[in-house]
Amino acid sequence: MAAWISREAGEKLLGLAGRTVDELLAASEKPDFKPIPLGIQIRGHLPAKVREIATRNVAAIVTGSDPVLKNEVVVYSAHWDHLGIASPVNGDSIYNGAIDNASGCAILMELARAWASQPQKPKRSALFLAVTAEEGGLKGSEYYVGHPLYAADKTAIDLNYDALYPWGRAKDVVLTGAERTSVWPLAQQIAQRLNLTISADAQPEQGHYFRSDHFSFAHGGIPAFSIGHATEFAGKPEGYGARMWEDFNTNHYHHPSDEFHADWDFTALQQAAEYGFLLGREVANQDKLPDWRAGDQFHR
Repeated sequence: MAAWISREAGEKLLGLAGRTVDELLAASEKPDFKPIPLGIQIRGHLPAKVREIATRNVAAIVTGSDPVLKNEVVVYSAHWDHLGIASPVNGDSIYNGAIDNASGCAILMELARAWASQPQKPKRSALFLAVTAEEGGLKGSEYYVGHPLYAADKTAIDLNYDALYPWGRAKDVVLTGAERTSVWPLAQQIAQRLNLTISADAQPEQGHYFRSDHFSFAHGGIPAFSIGHATEFAGKPEGYGARMWEDFNTNHYHHPSDEFHADWDFTALQQAAEYGFLLGREVANQDKLPDWRAGDQFHR
């Protein structure tokens, strides 16, 4: 249920509180913000169904090389709950989930393989965490943060992968939320090393930061963000990434048609994996654990 009013009507209502919409939006960013009574009431009926499911997170650990710092961990995560069978759509009842989120799971497994194959392991350990029930409200990652293998104050960072697009060589990477952490300068350095631009979230209205598994870690005080999909691709016309995203989001997102295509080019996924590998390895070898920037709402 949603109720919409015009900005003019909203300004009149908010005028009762002596503040404009823009002023309240700015105030809402502060931890001490309090709701403002508008003098209106909305009544609605929201039917809900509660069901119980049996599922699990899957974890793999590569132990660090330092006798002390091996008790701290860098986490890589991706959600694996994209598979299932449901009501047929155009005769197809298998929800394939190739992009959302077999793409992230594939990166997670290759990162684990690459990390474990290093002759000299980084100082901190690495946890490769395939979480369940992301589509059900981040339940798997929320459960892990509440029942961790490594305590929050021993967890350096969570680098999450969720739905990356196989449309060629990336020119950029999206790191929504990285700028809120002490890792941001390092994130910029690695992007420069790999000739990638760091772009802003192309669809901020979608609320991506609050909809993927890194948010459970952030809510627990652990620096966390997703290494997101590219928005620009080499050799493609301007706006190609936006058009492809719109087509996927409209026609294939959470549909059975999110399935593998033999002509996909996975270069951008390889780049995202390399970026996360280098960033995580640097964090795993740093003397101090990362943190949120002072004053951030998630600061631990």
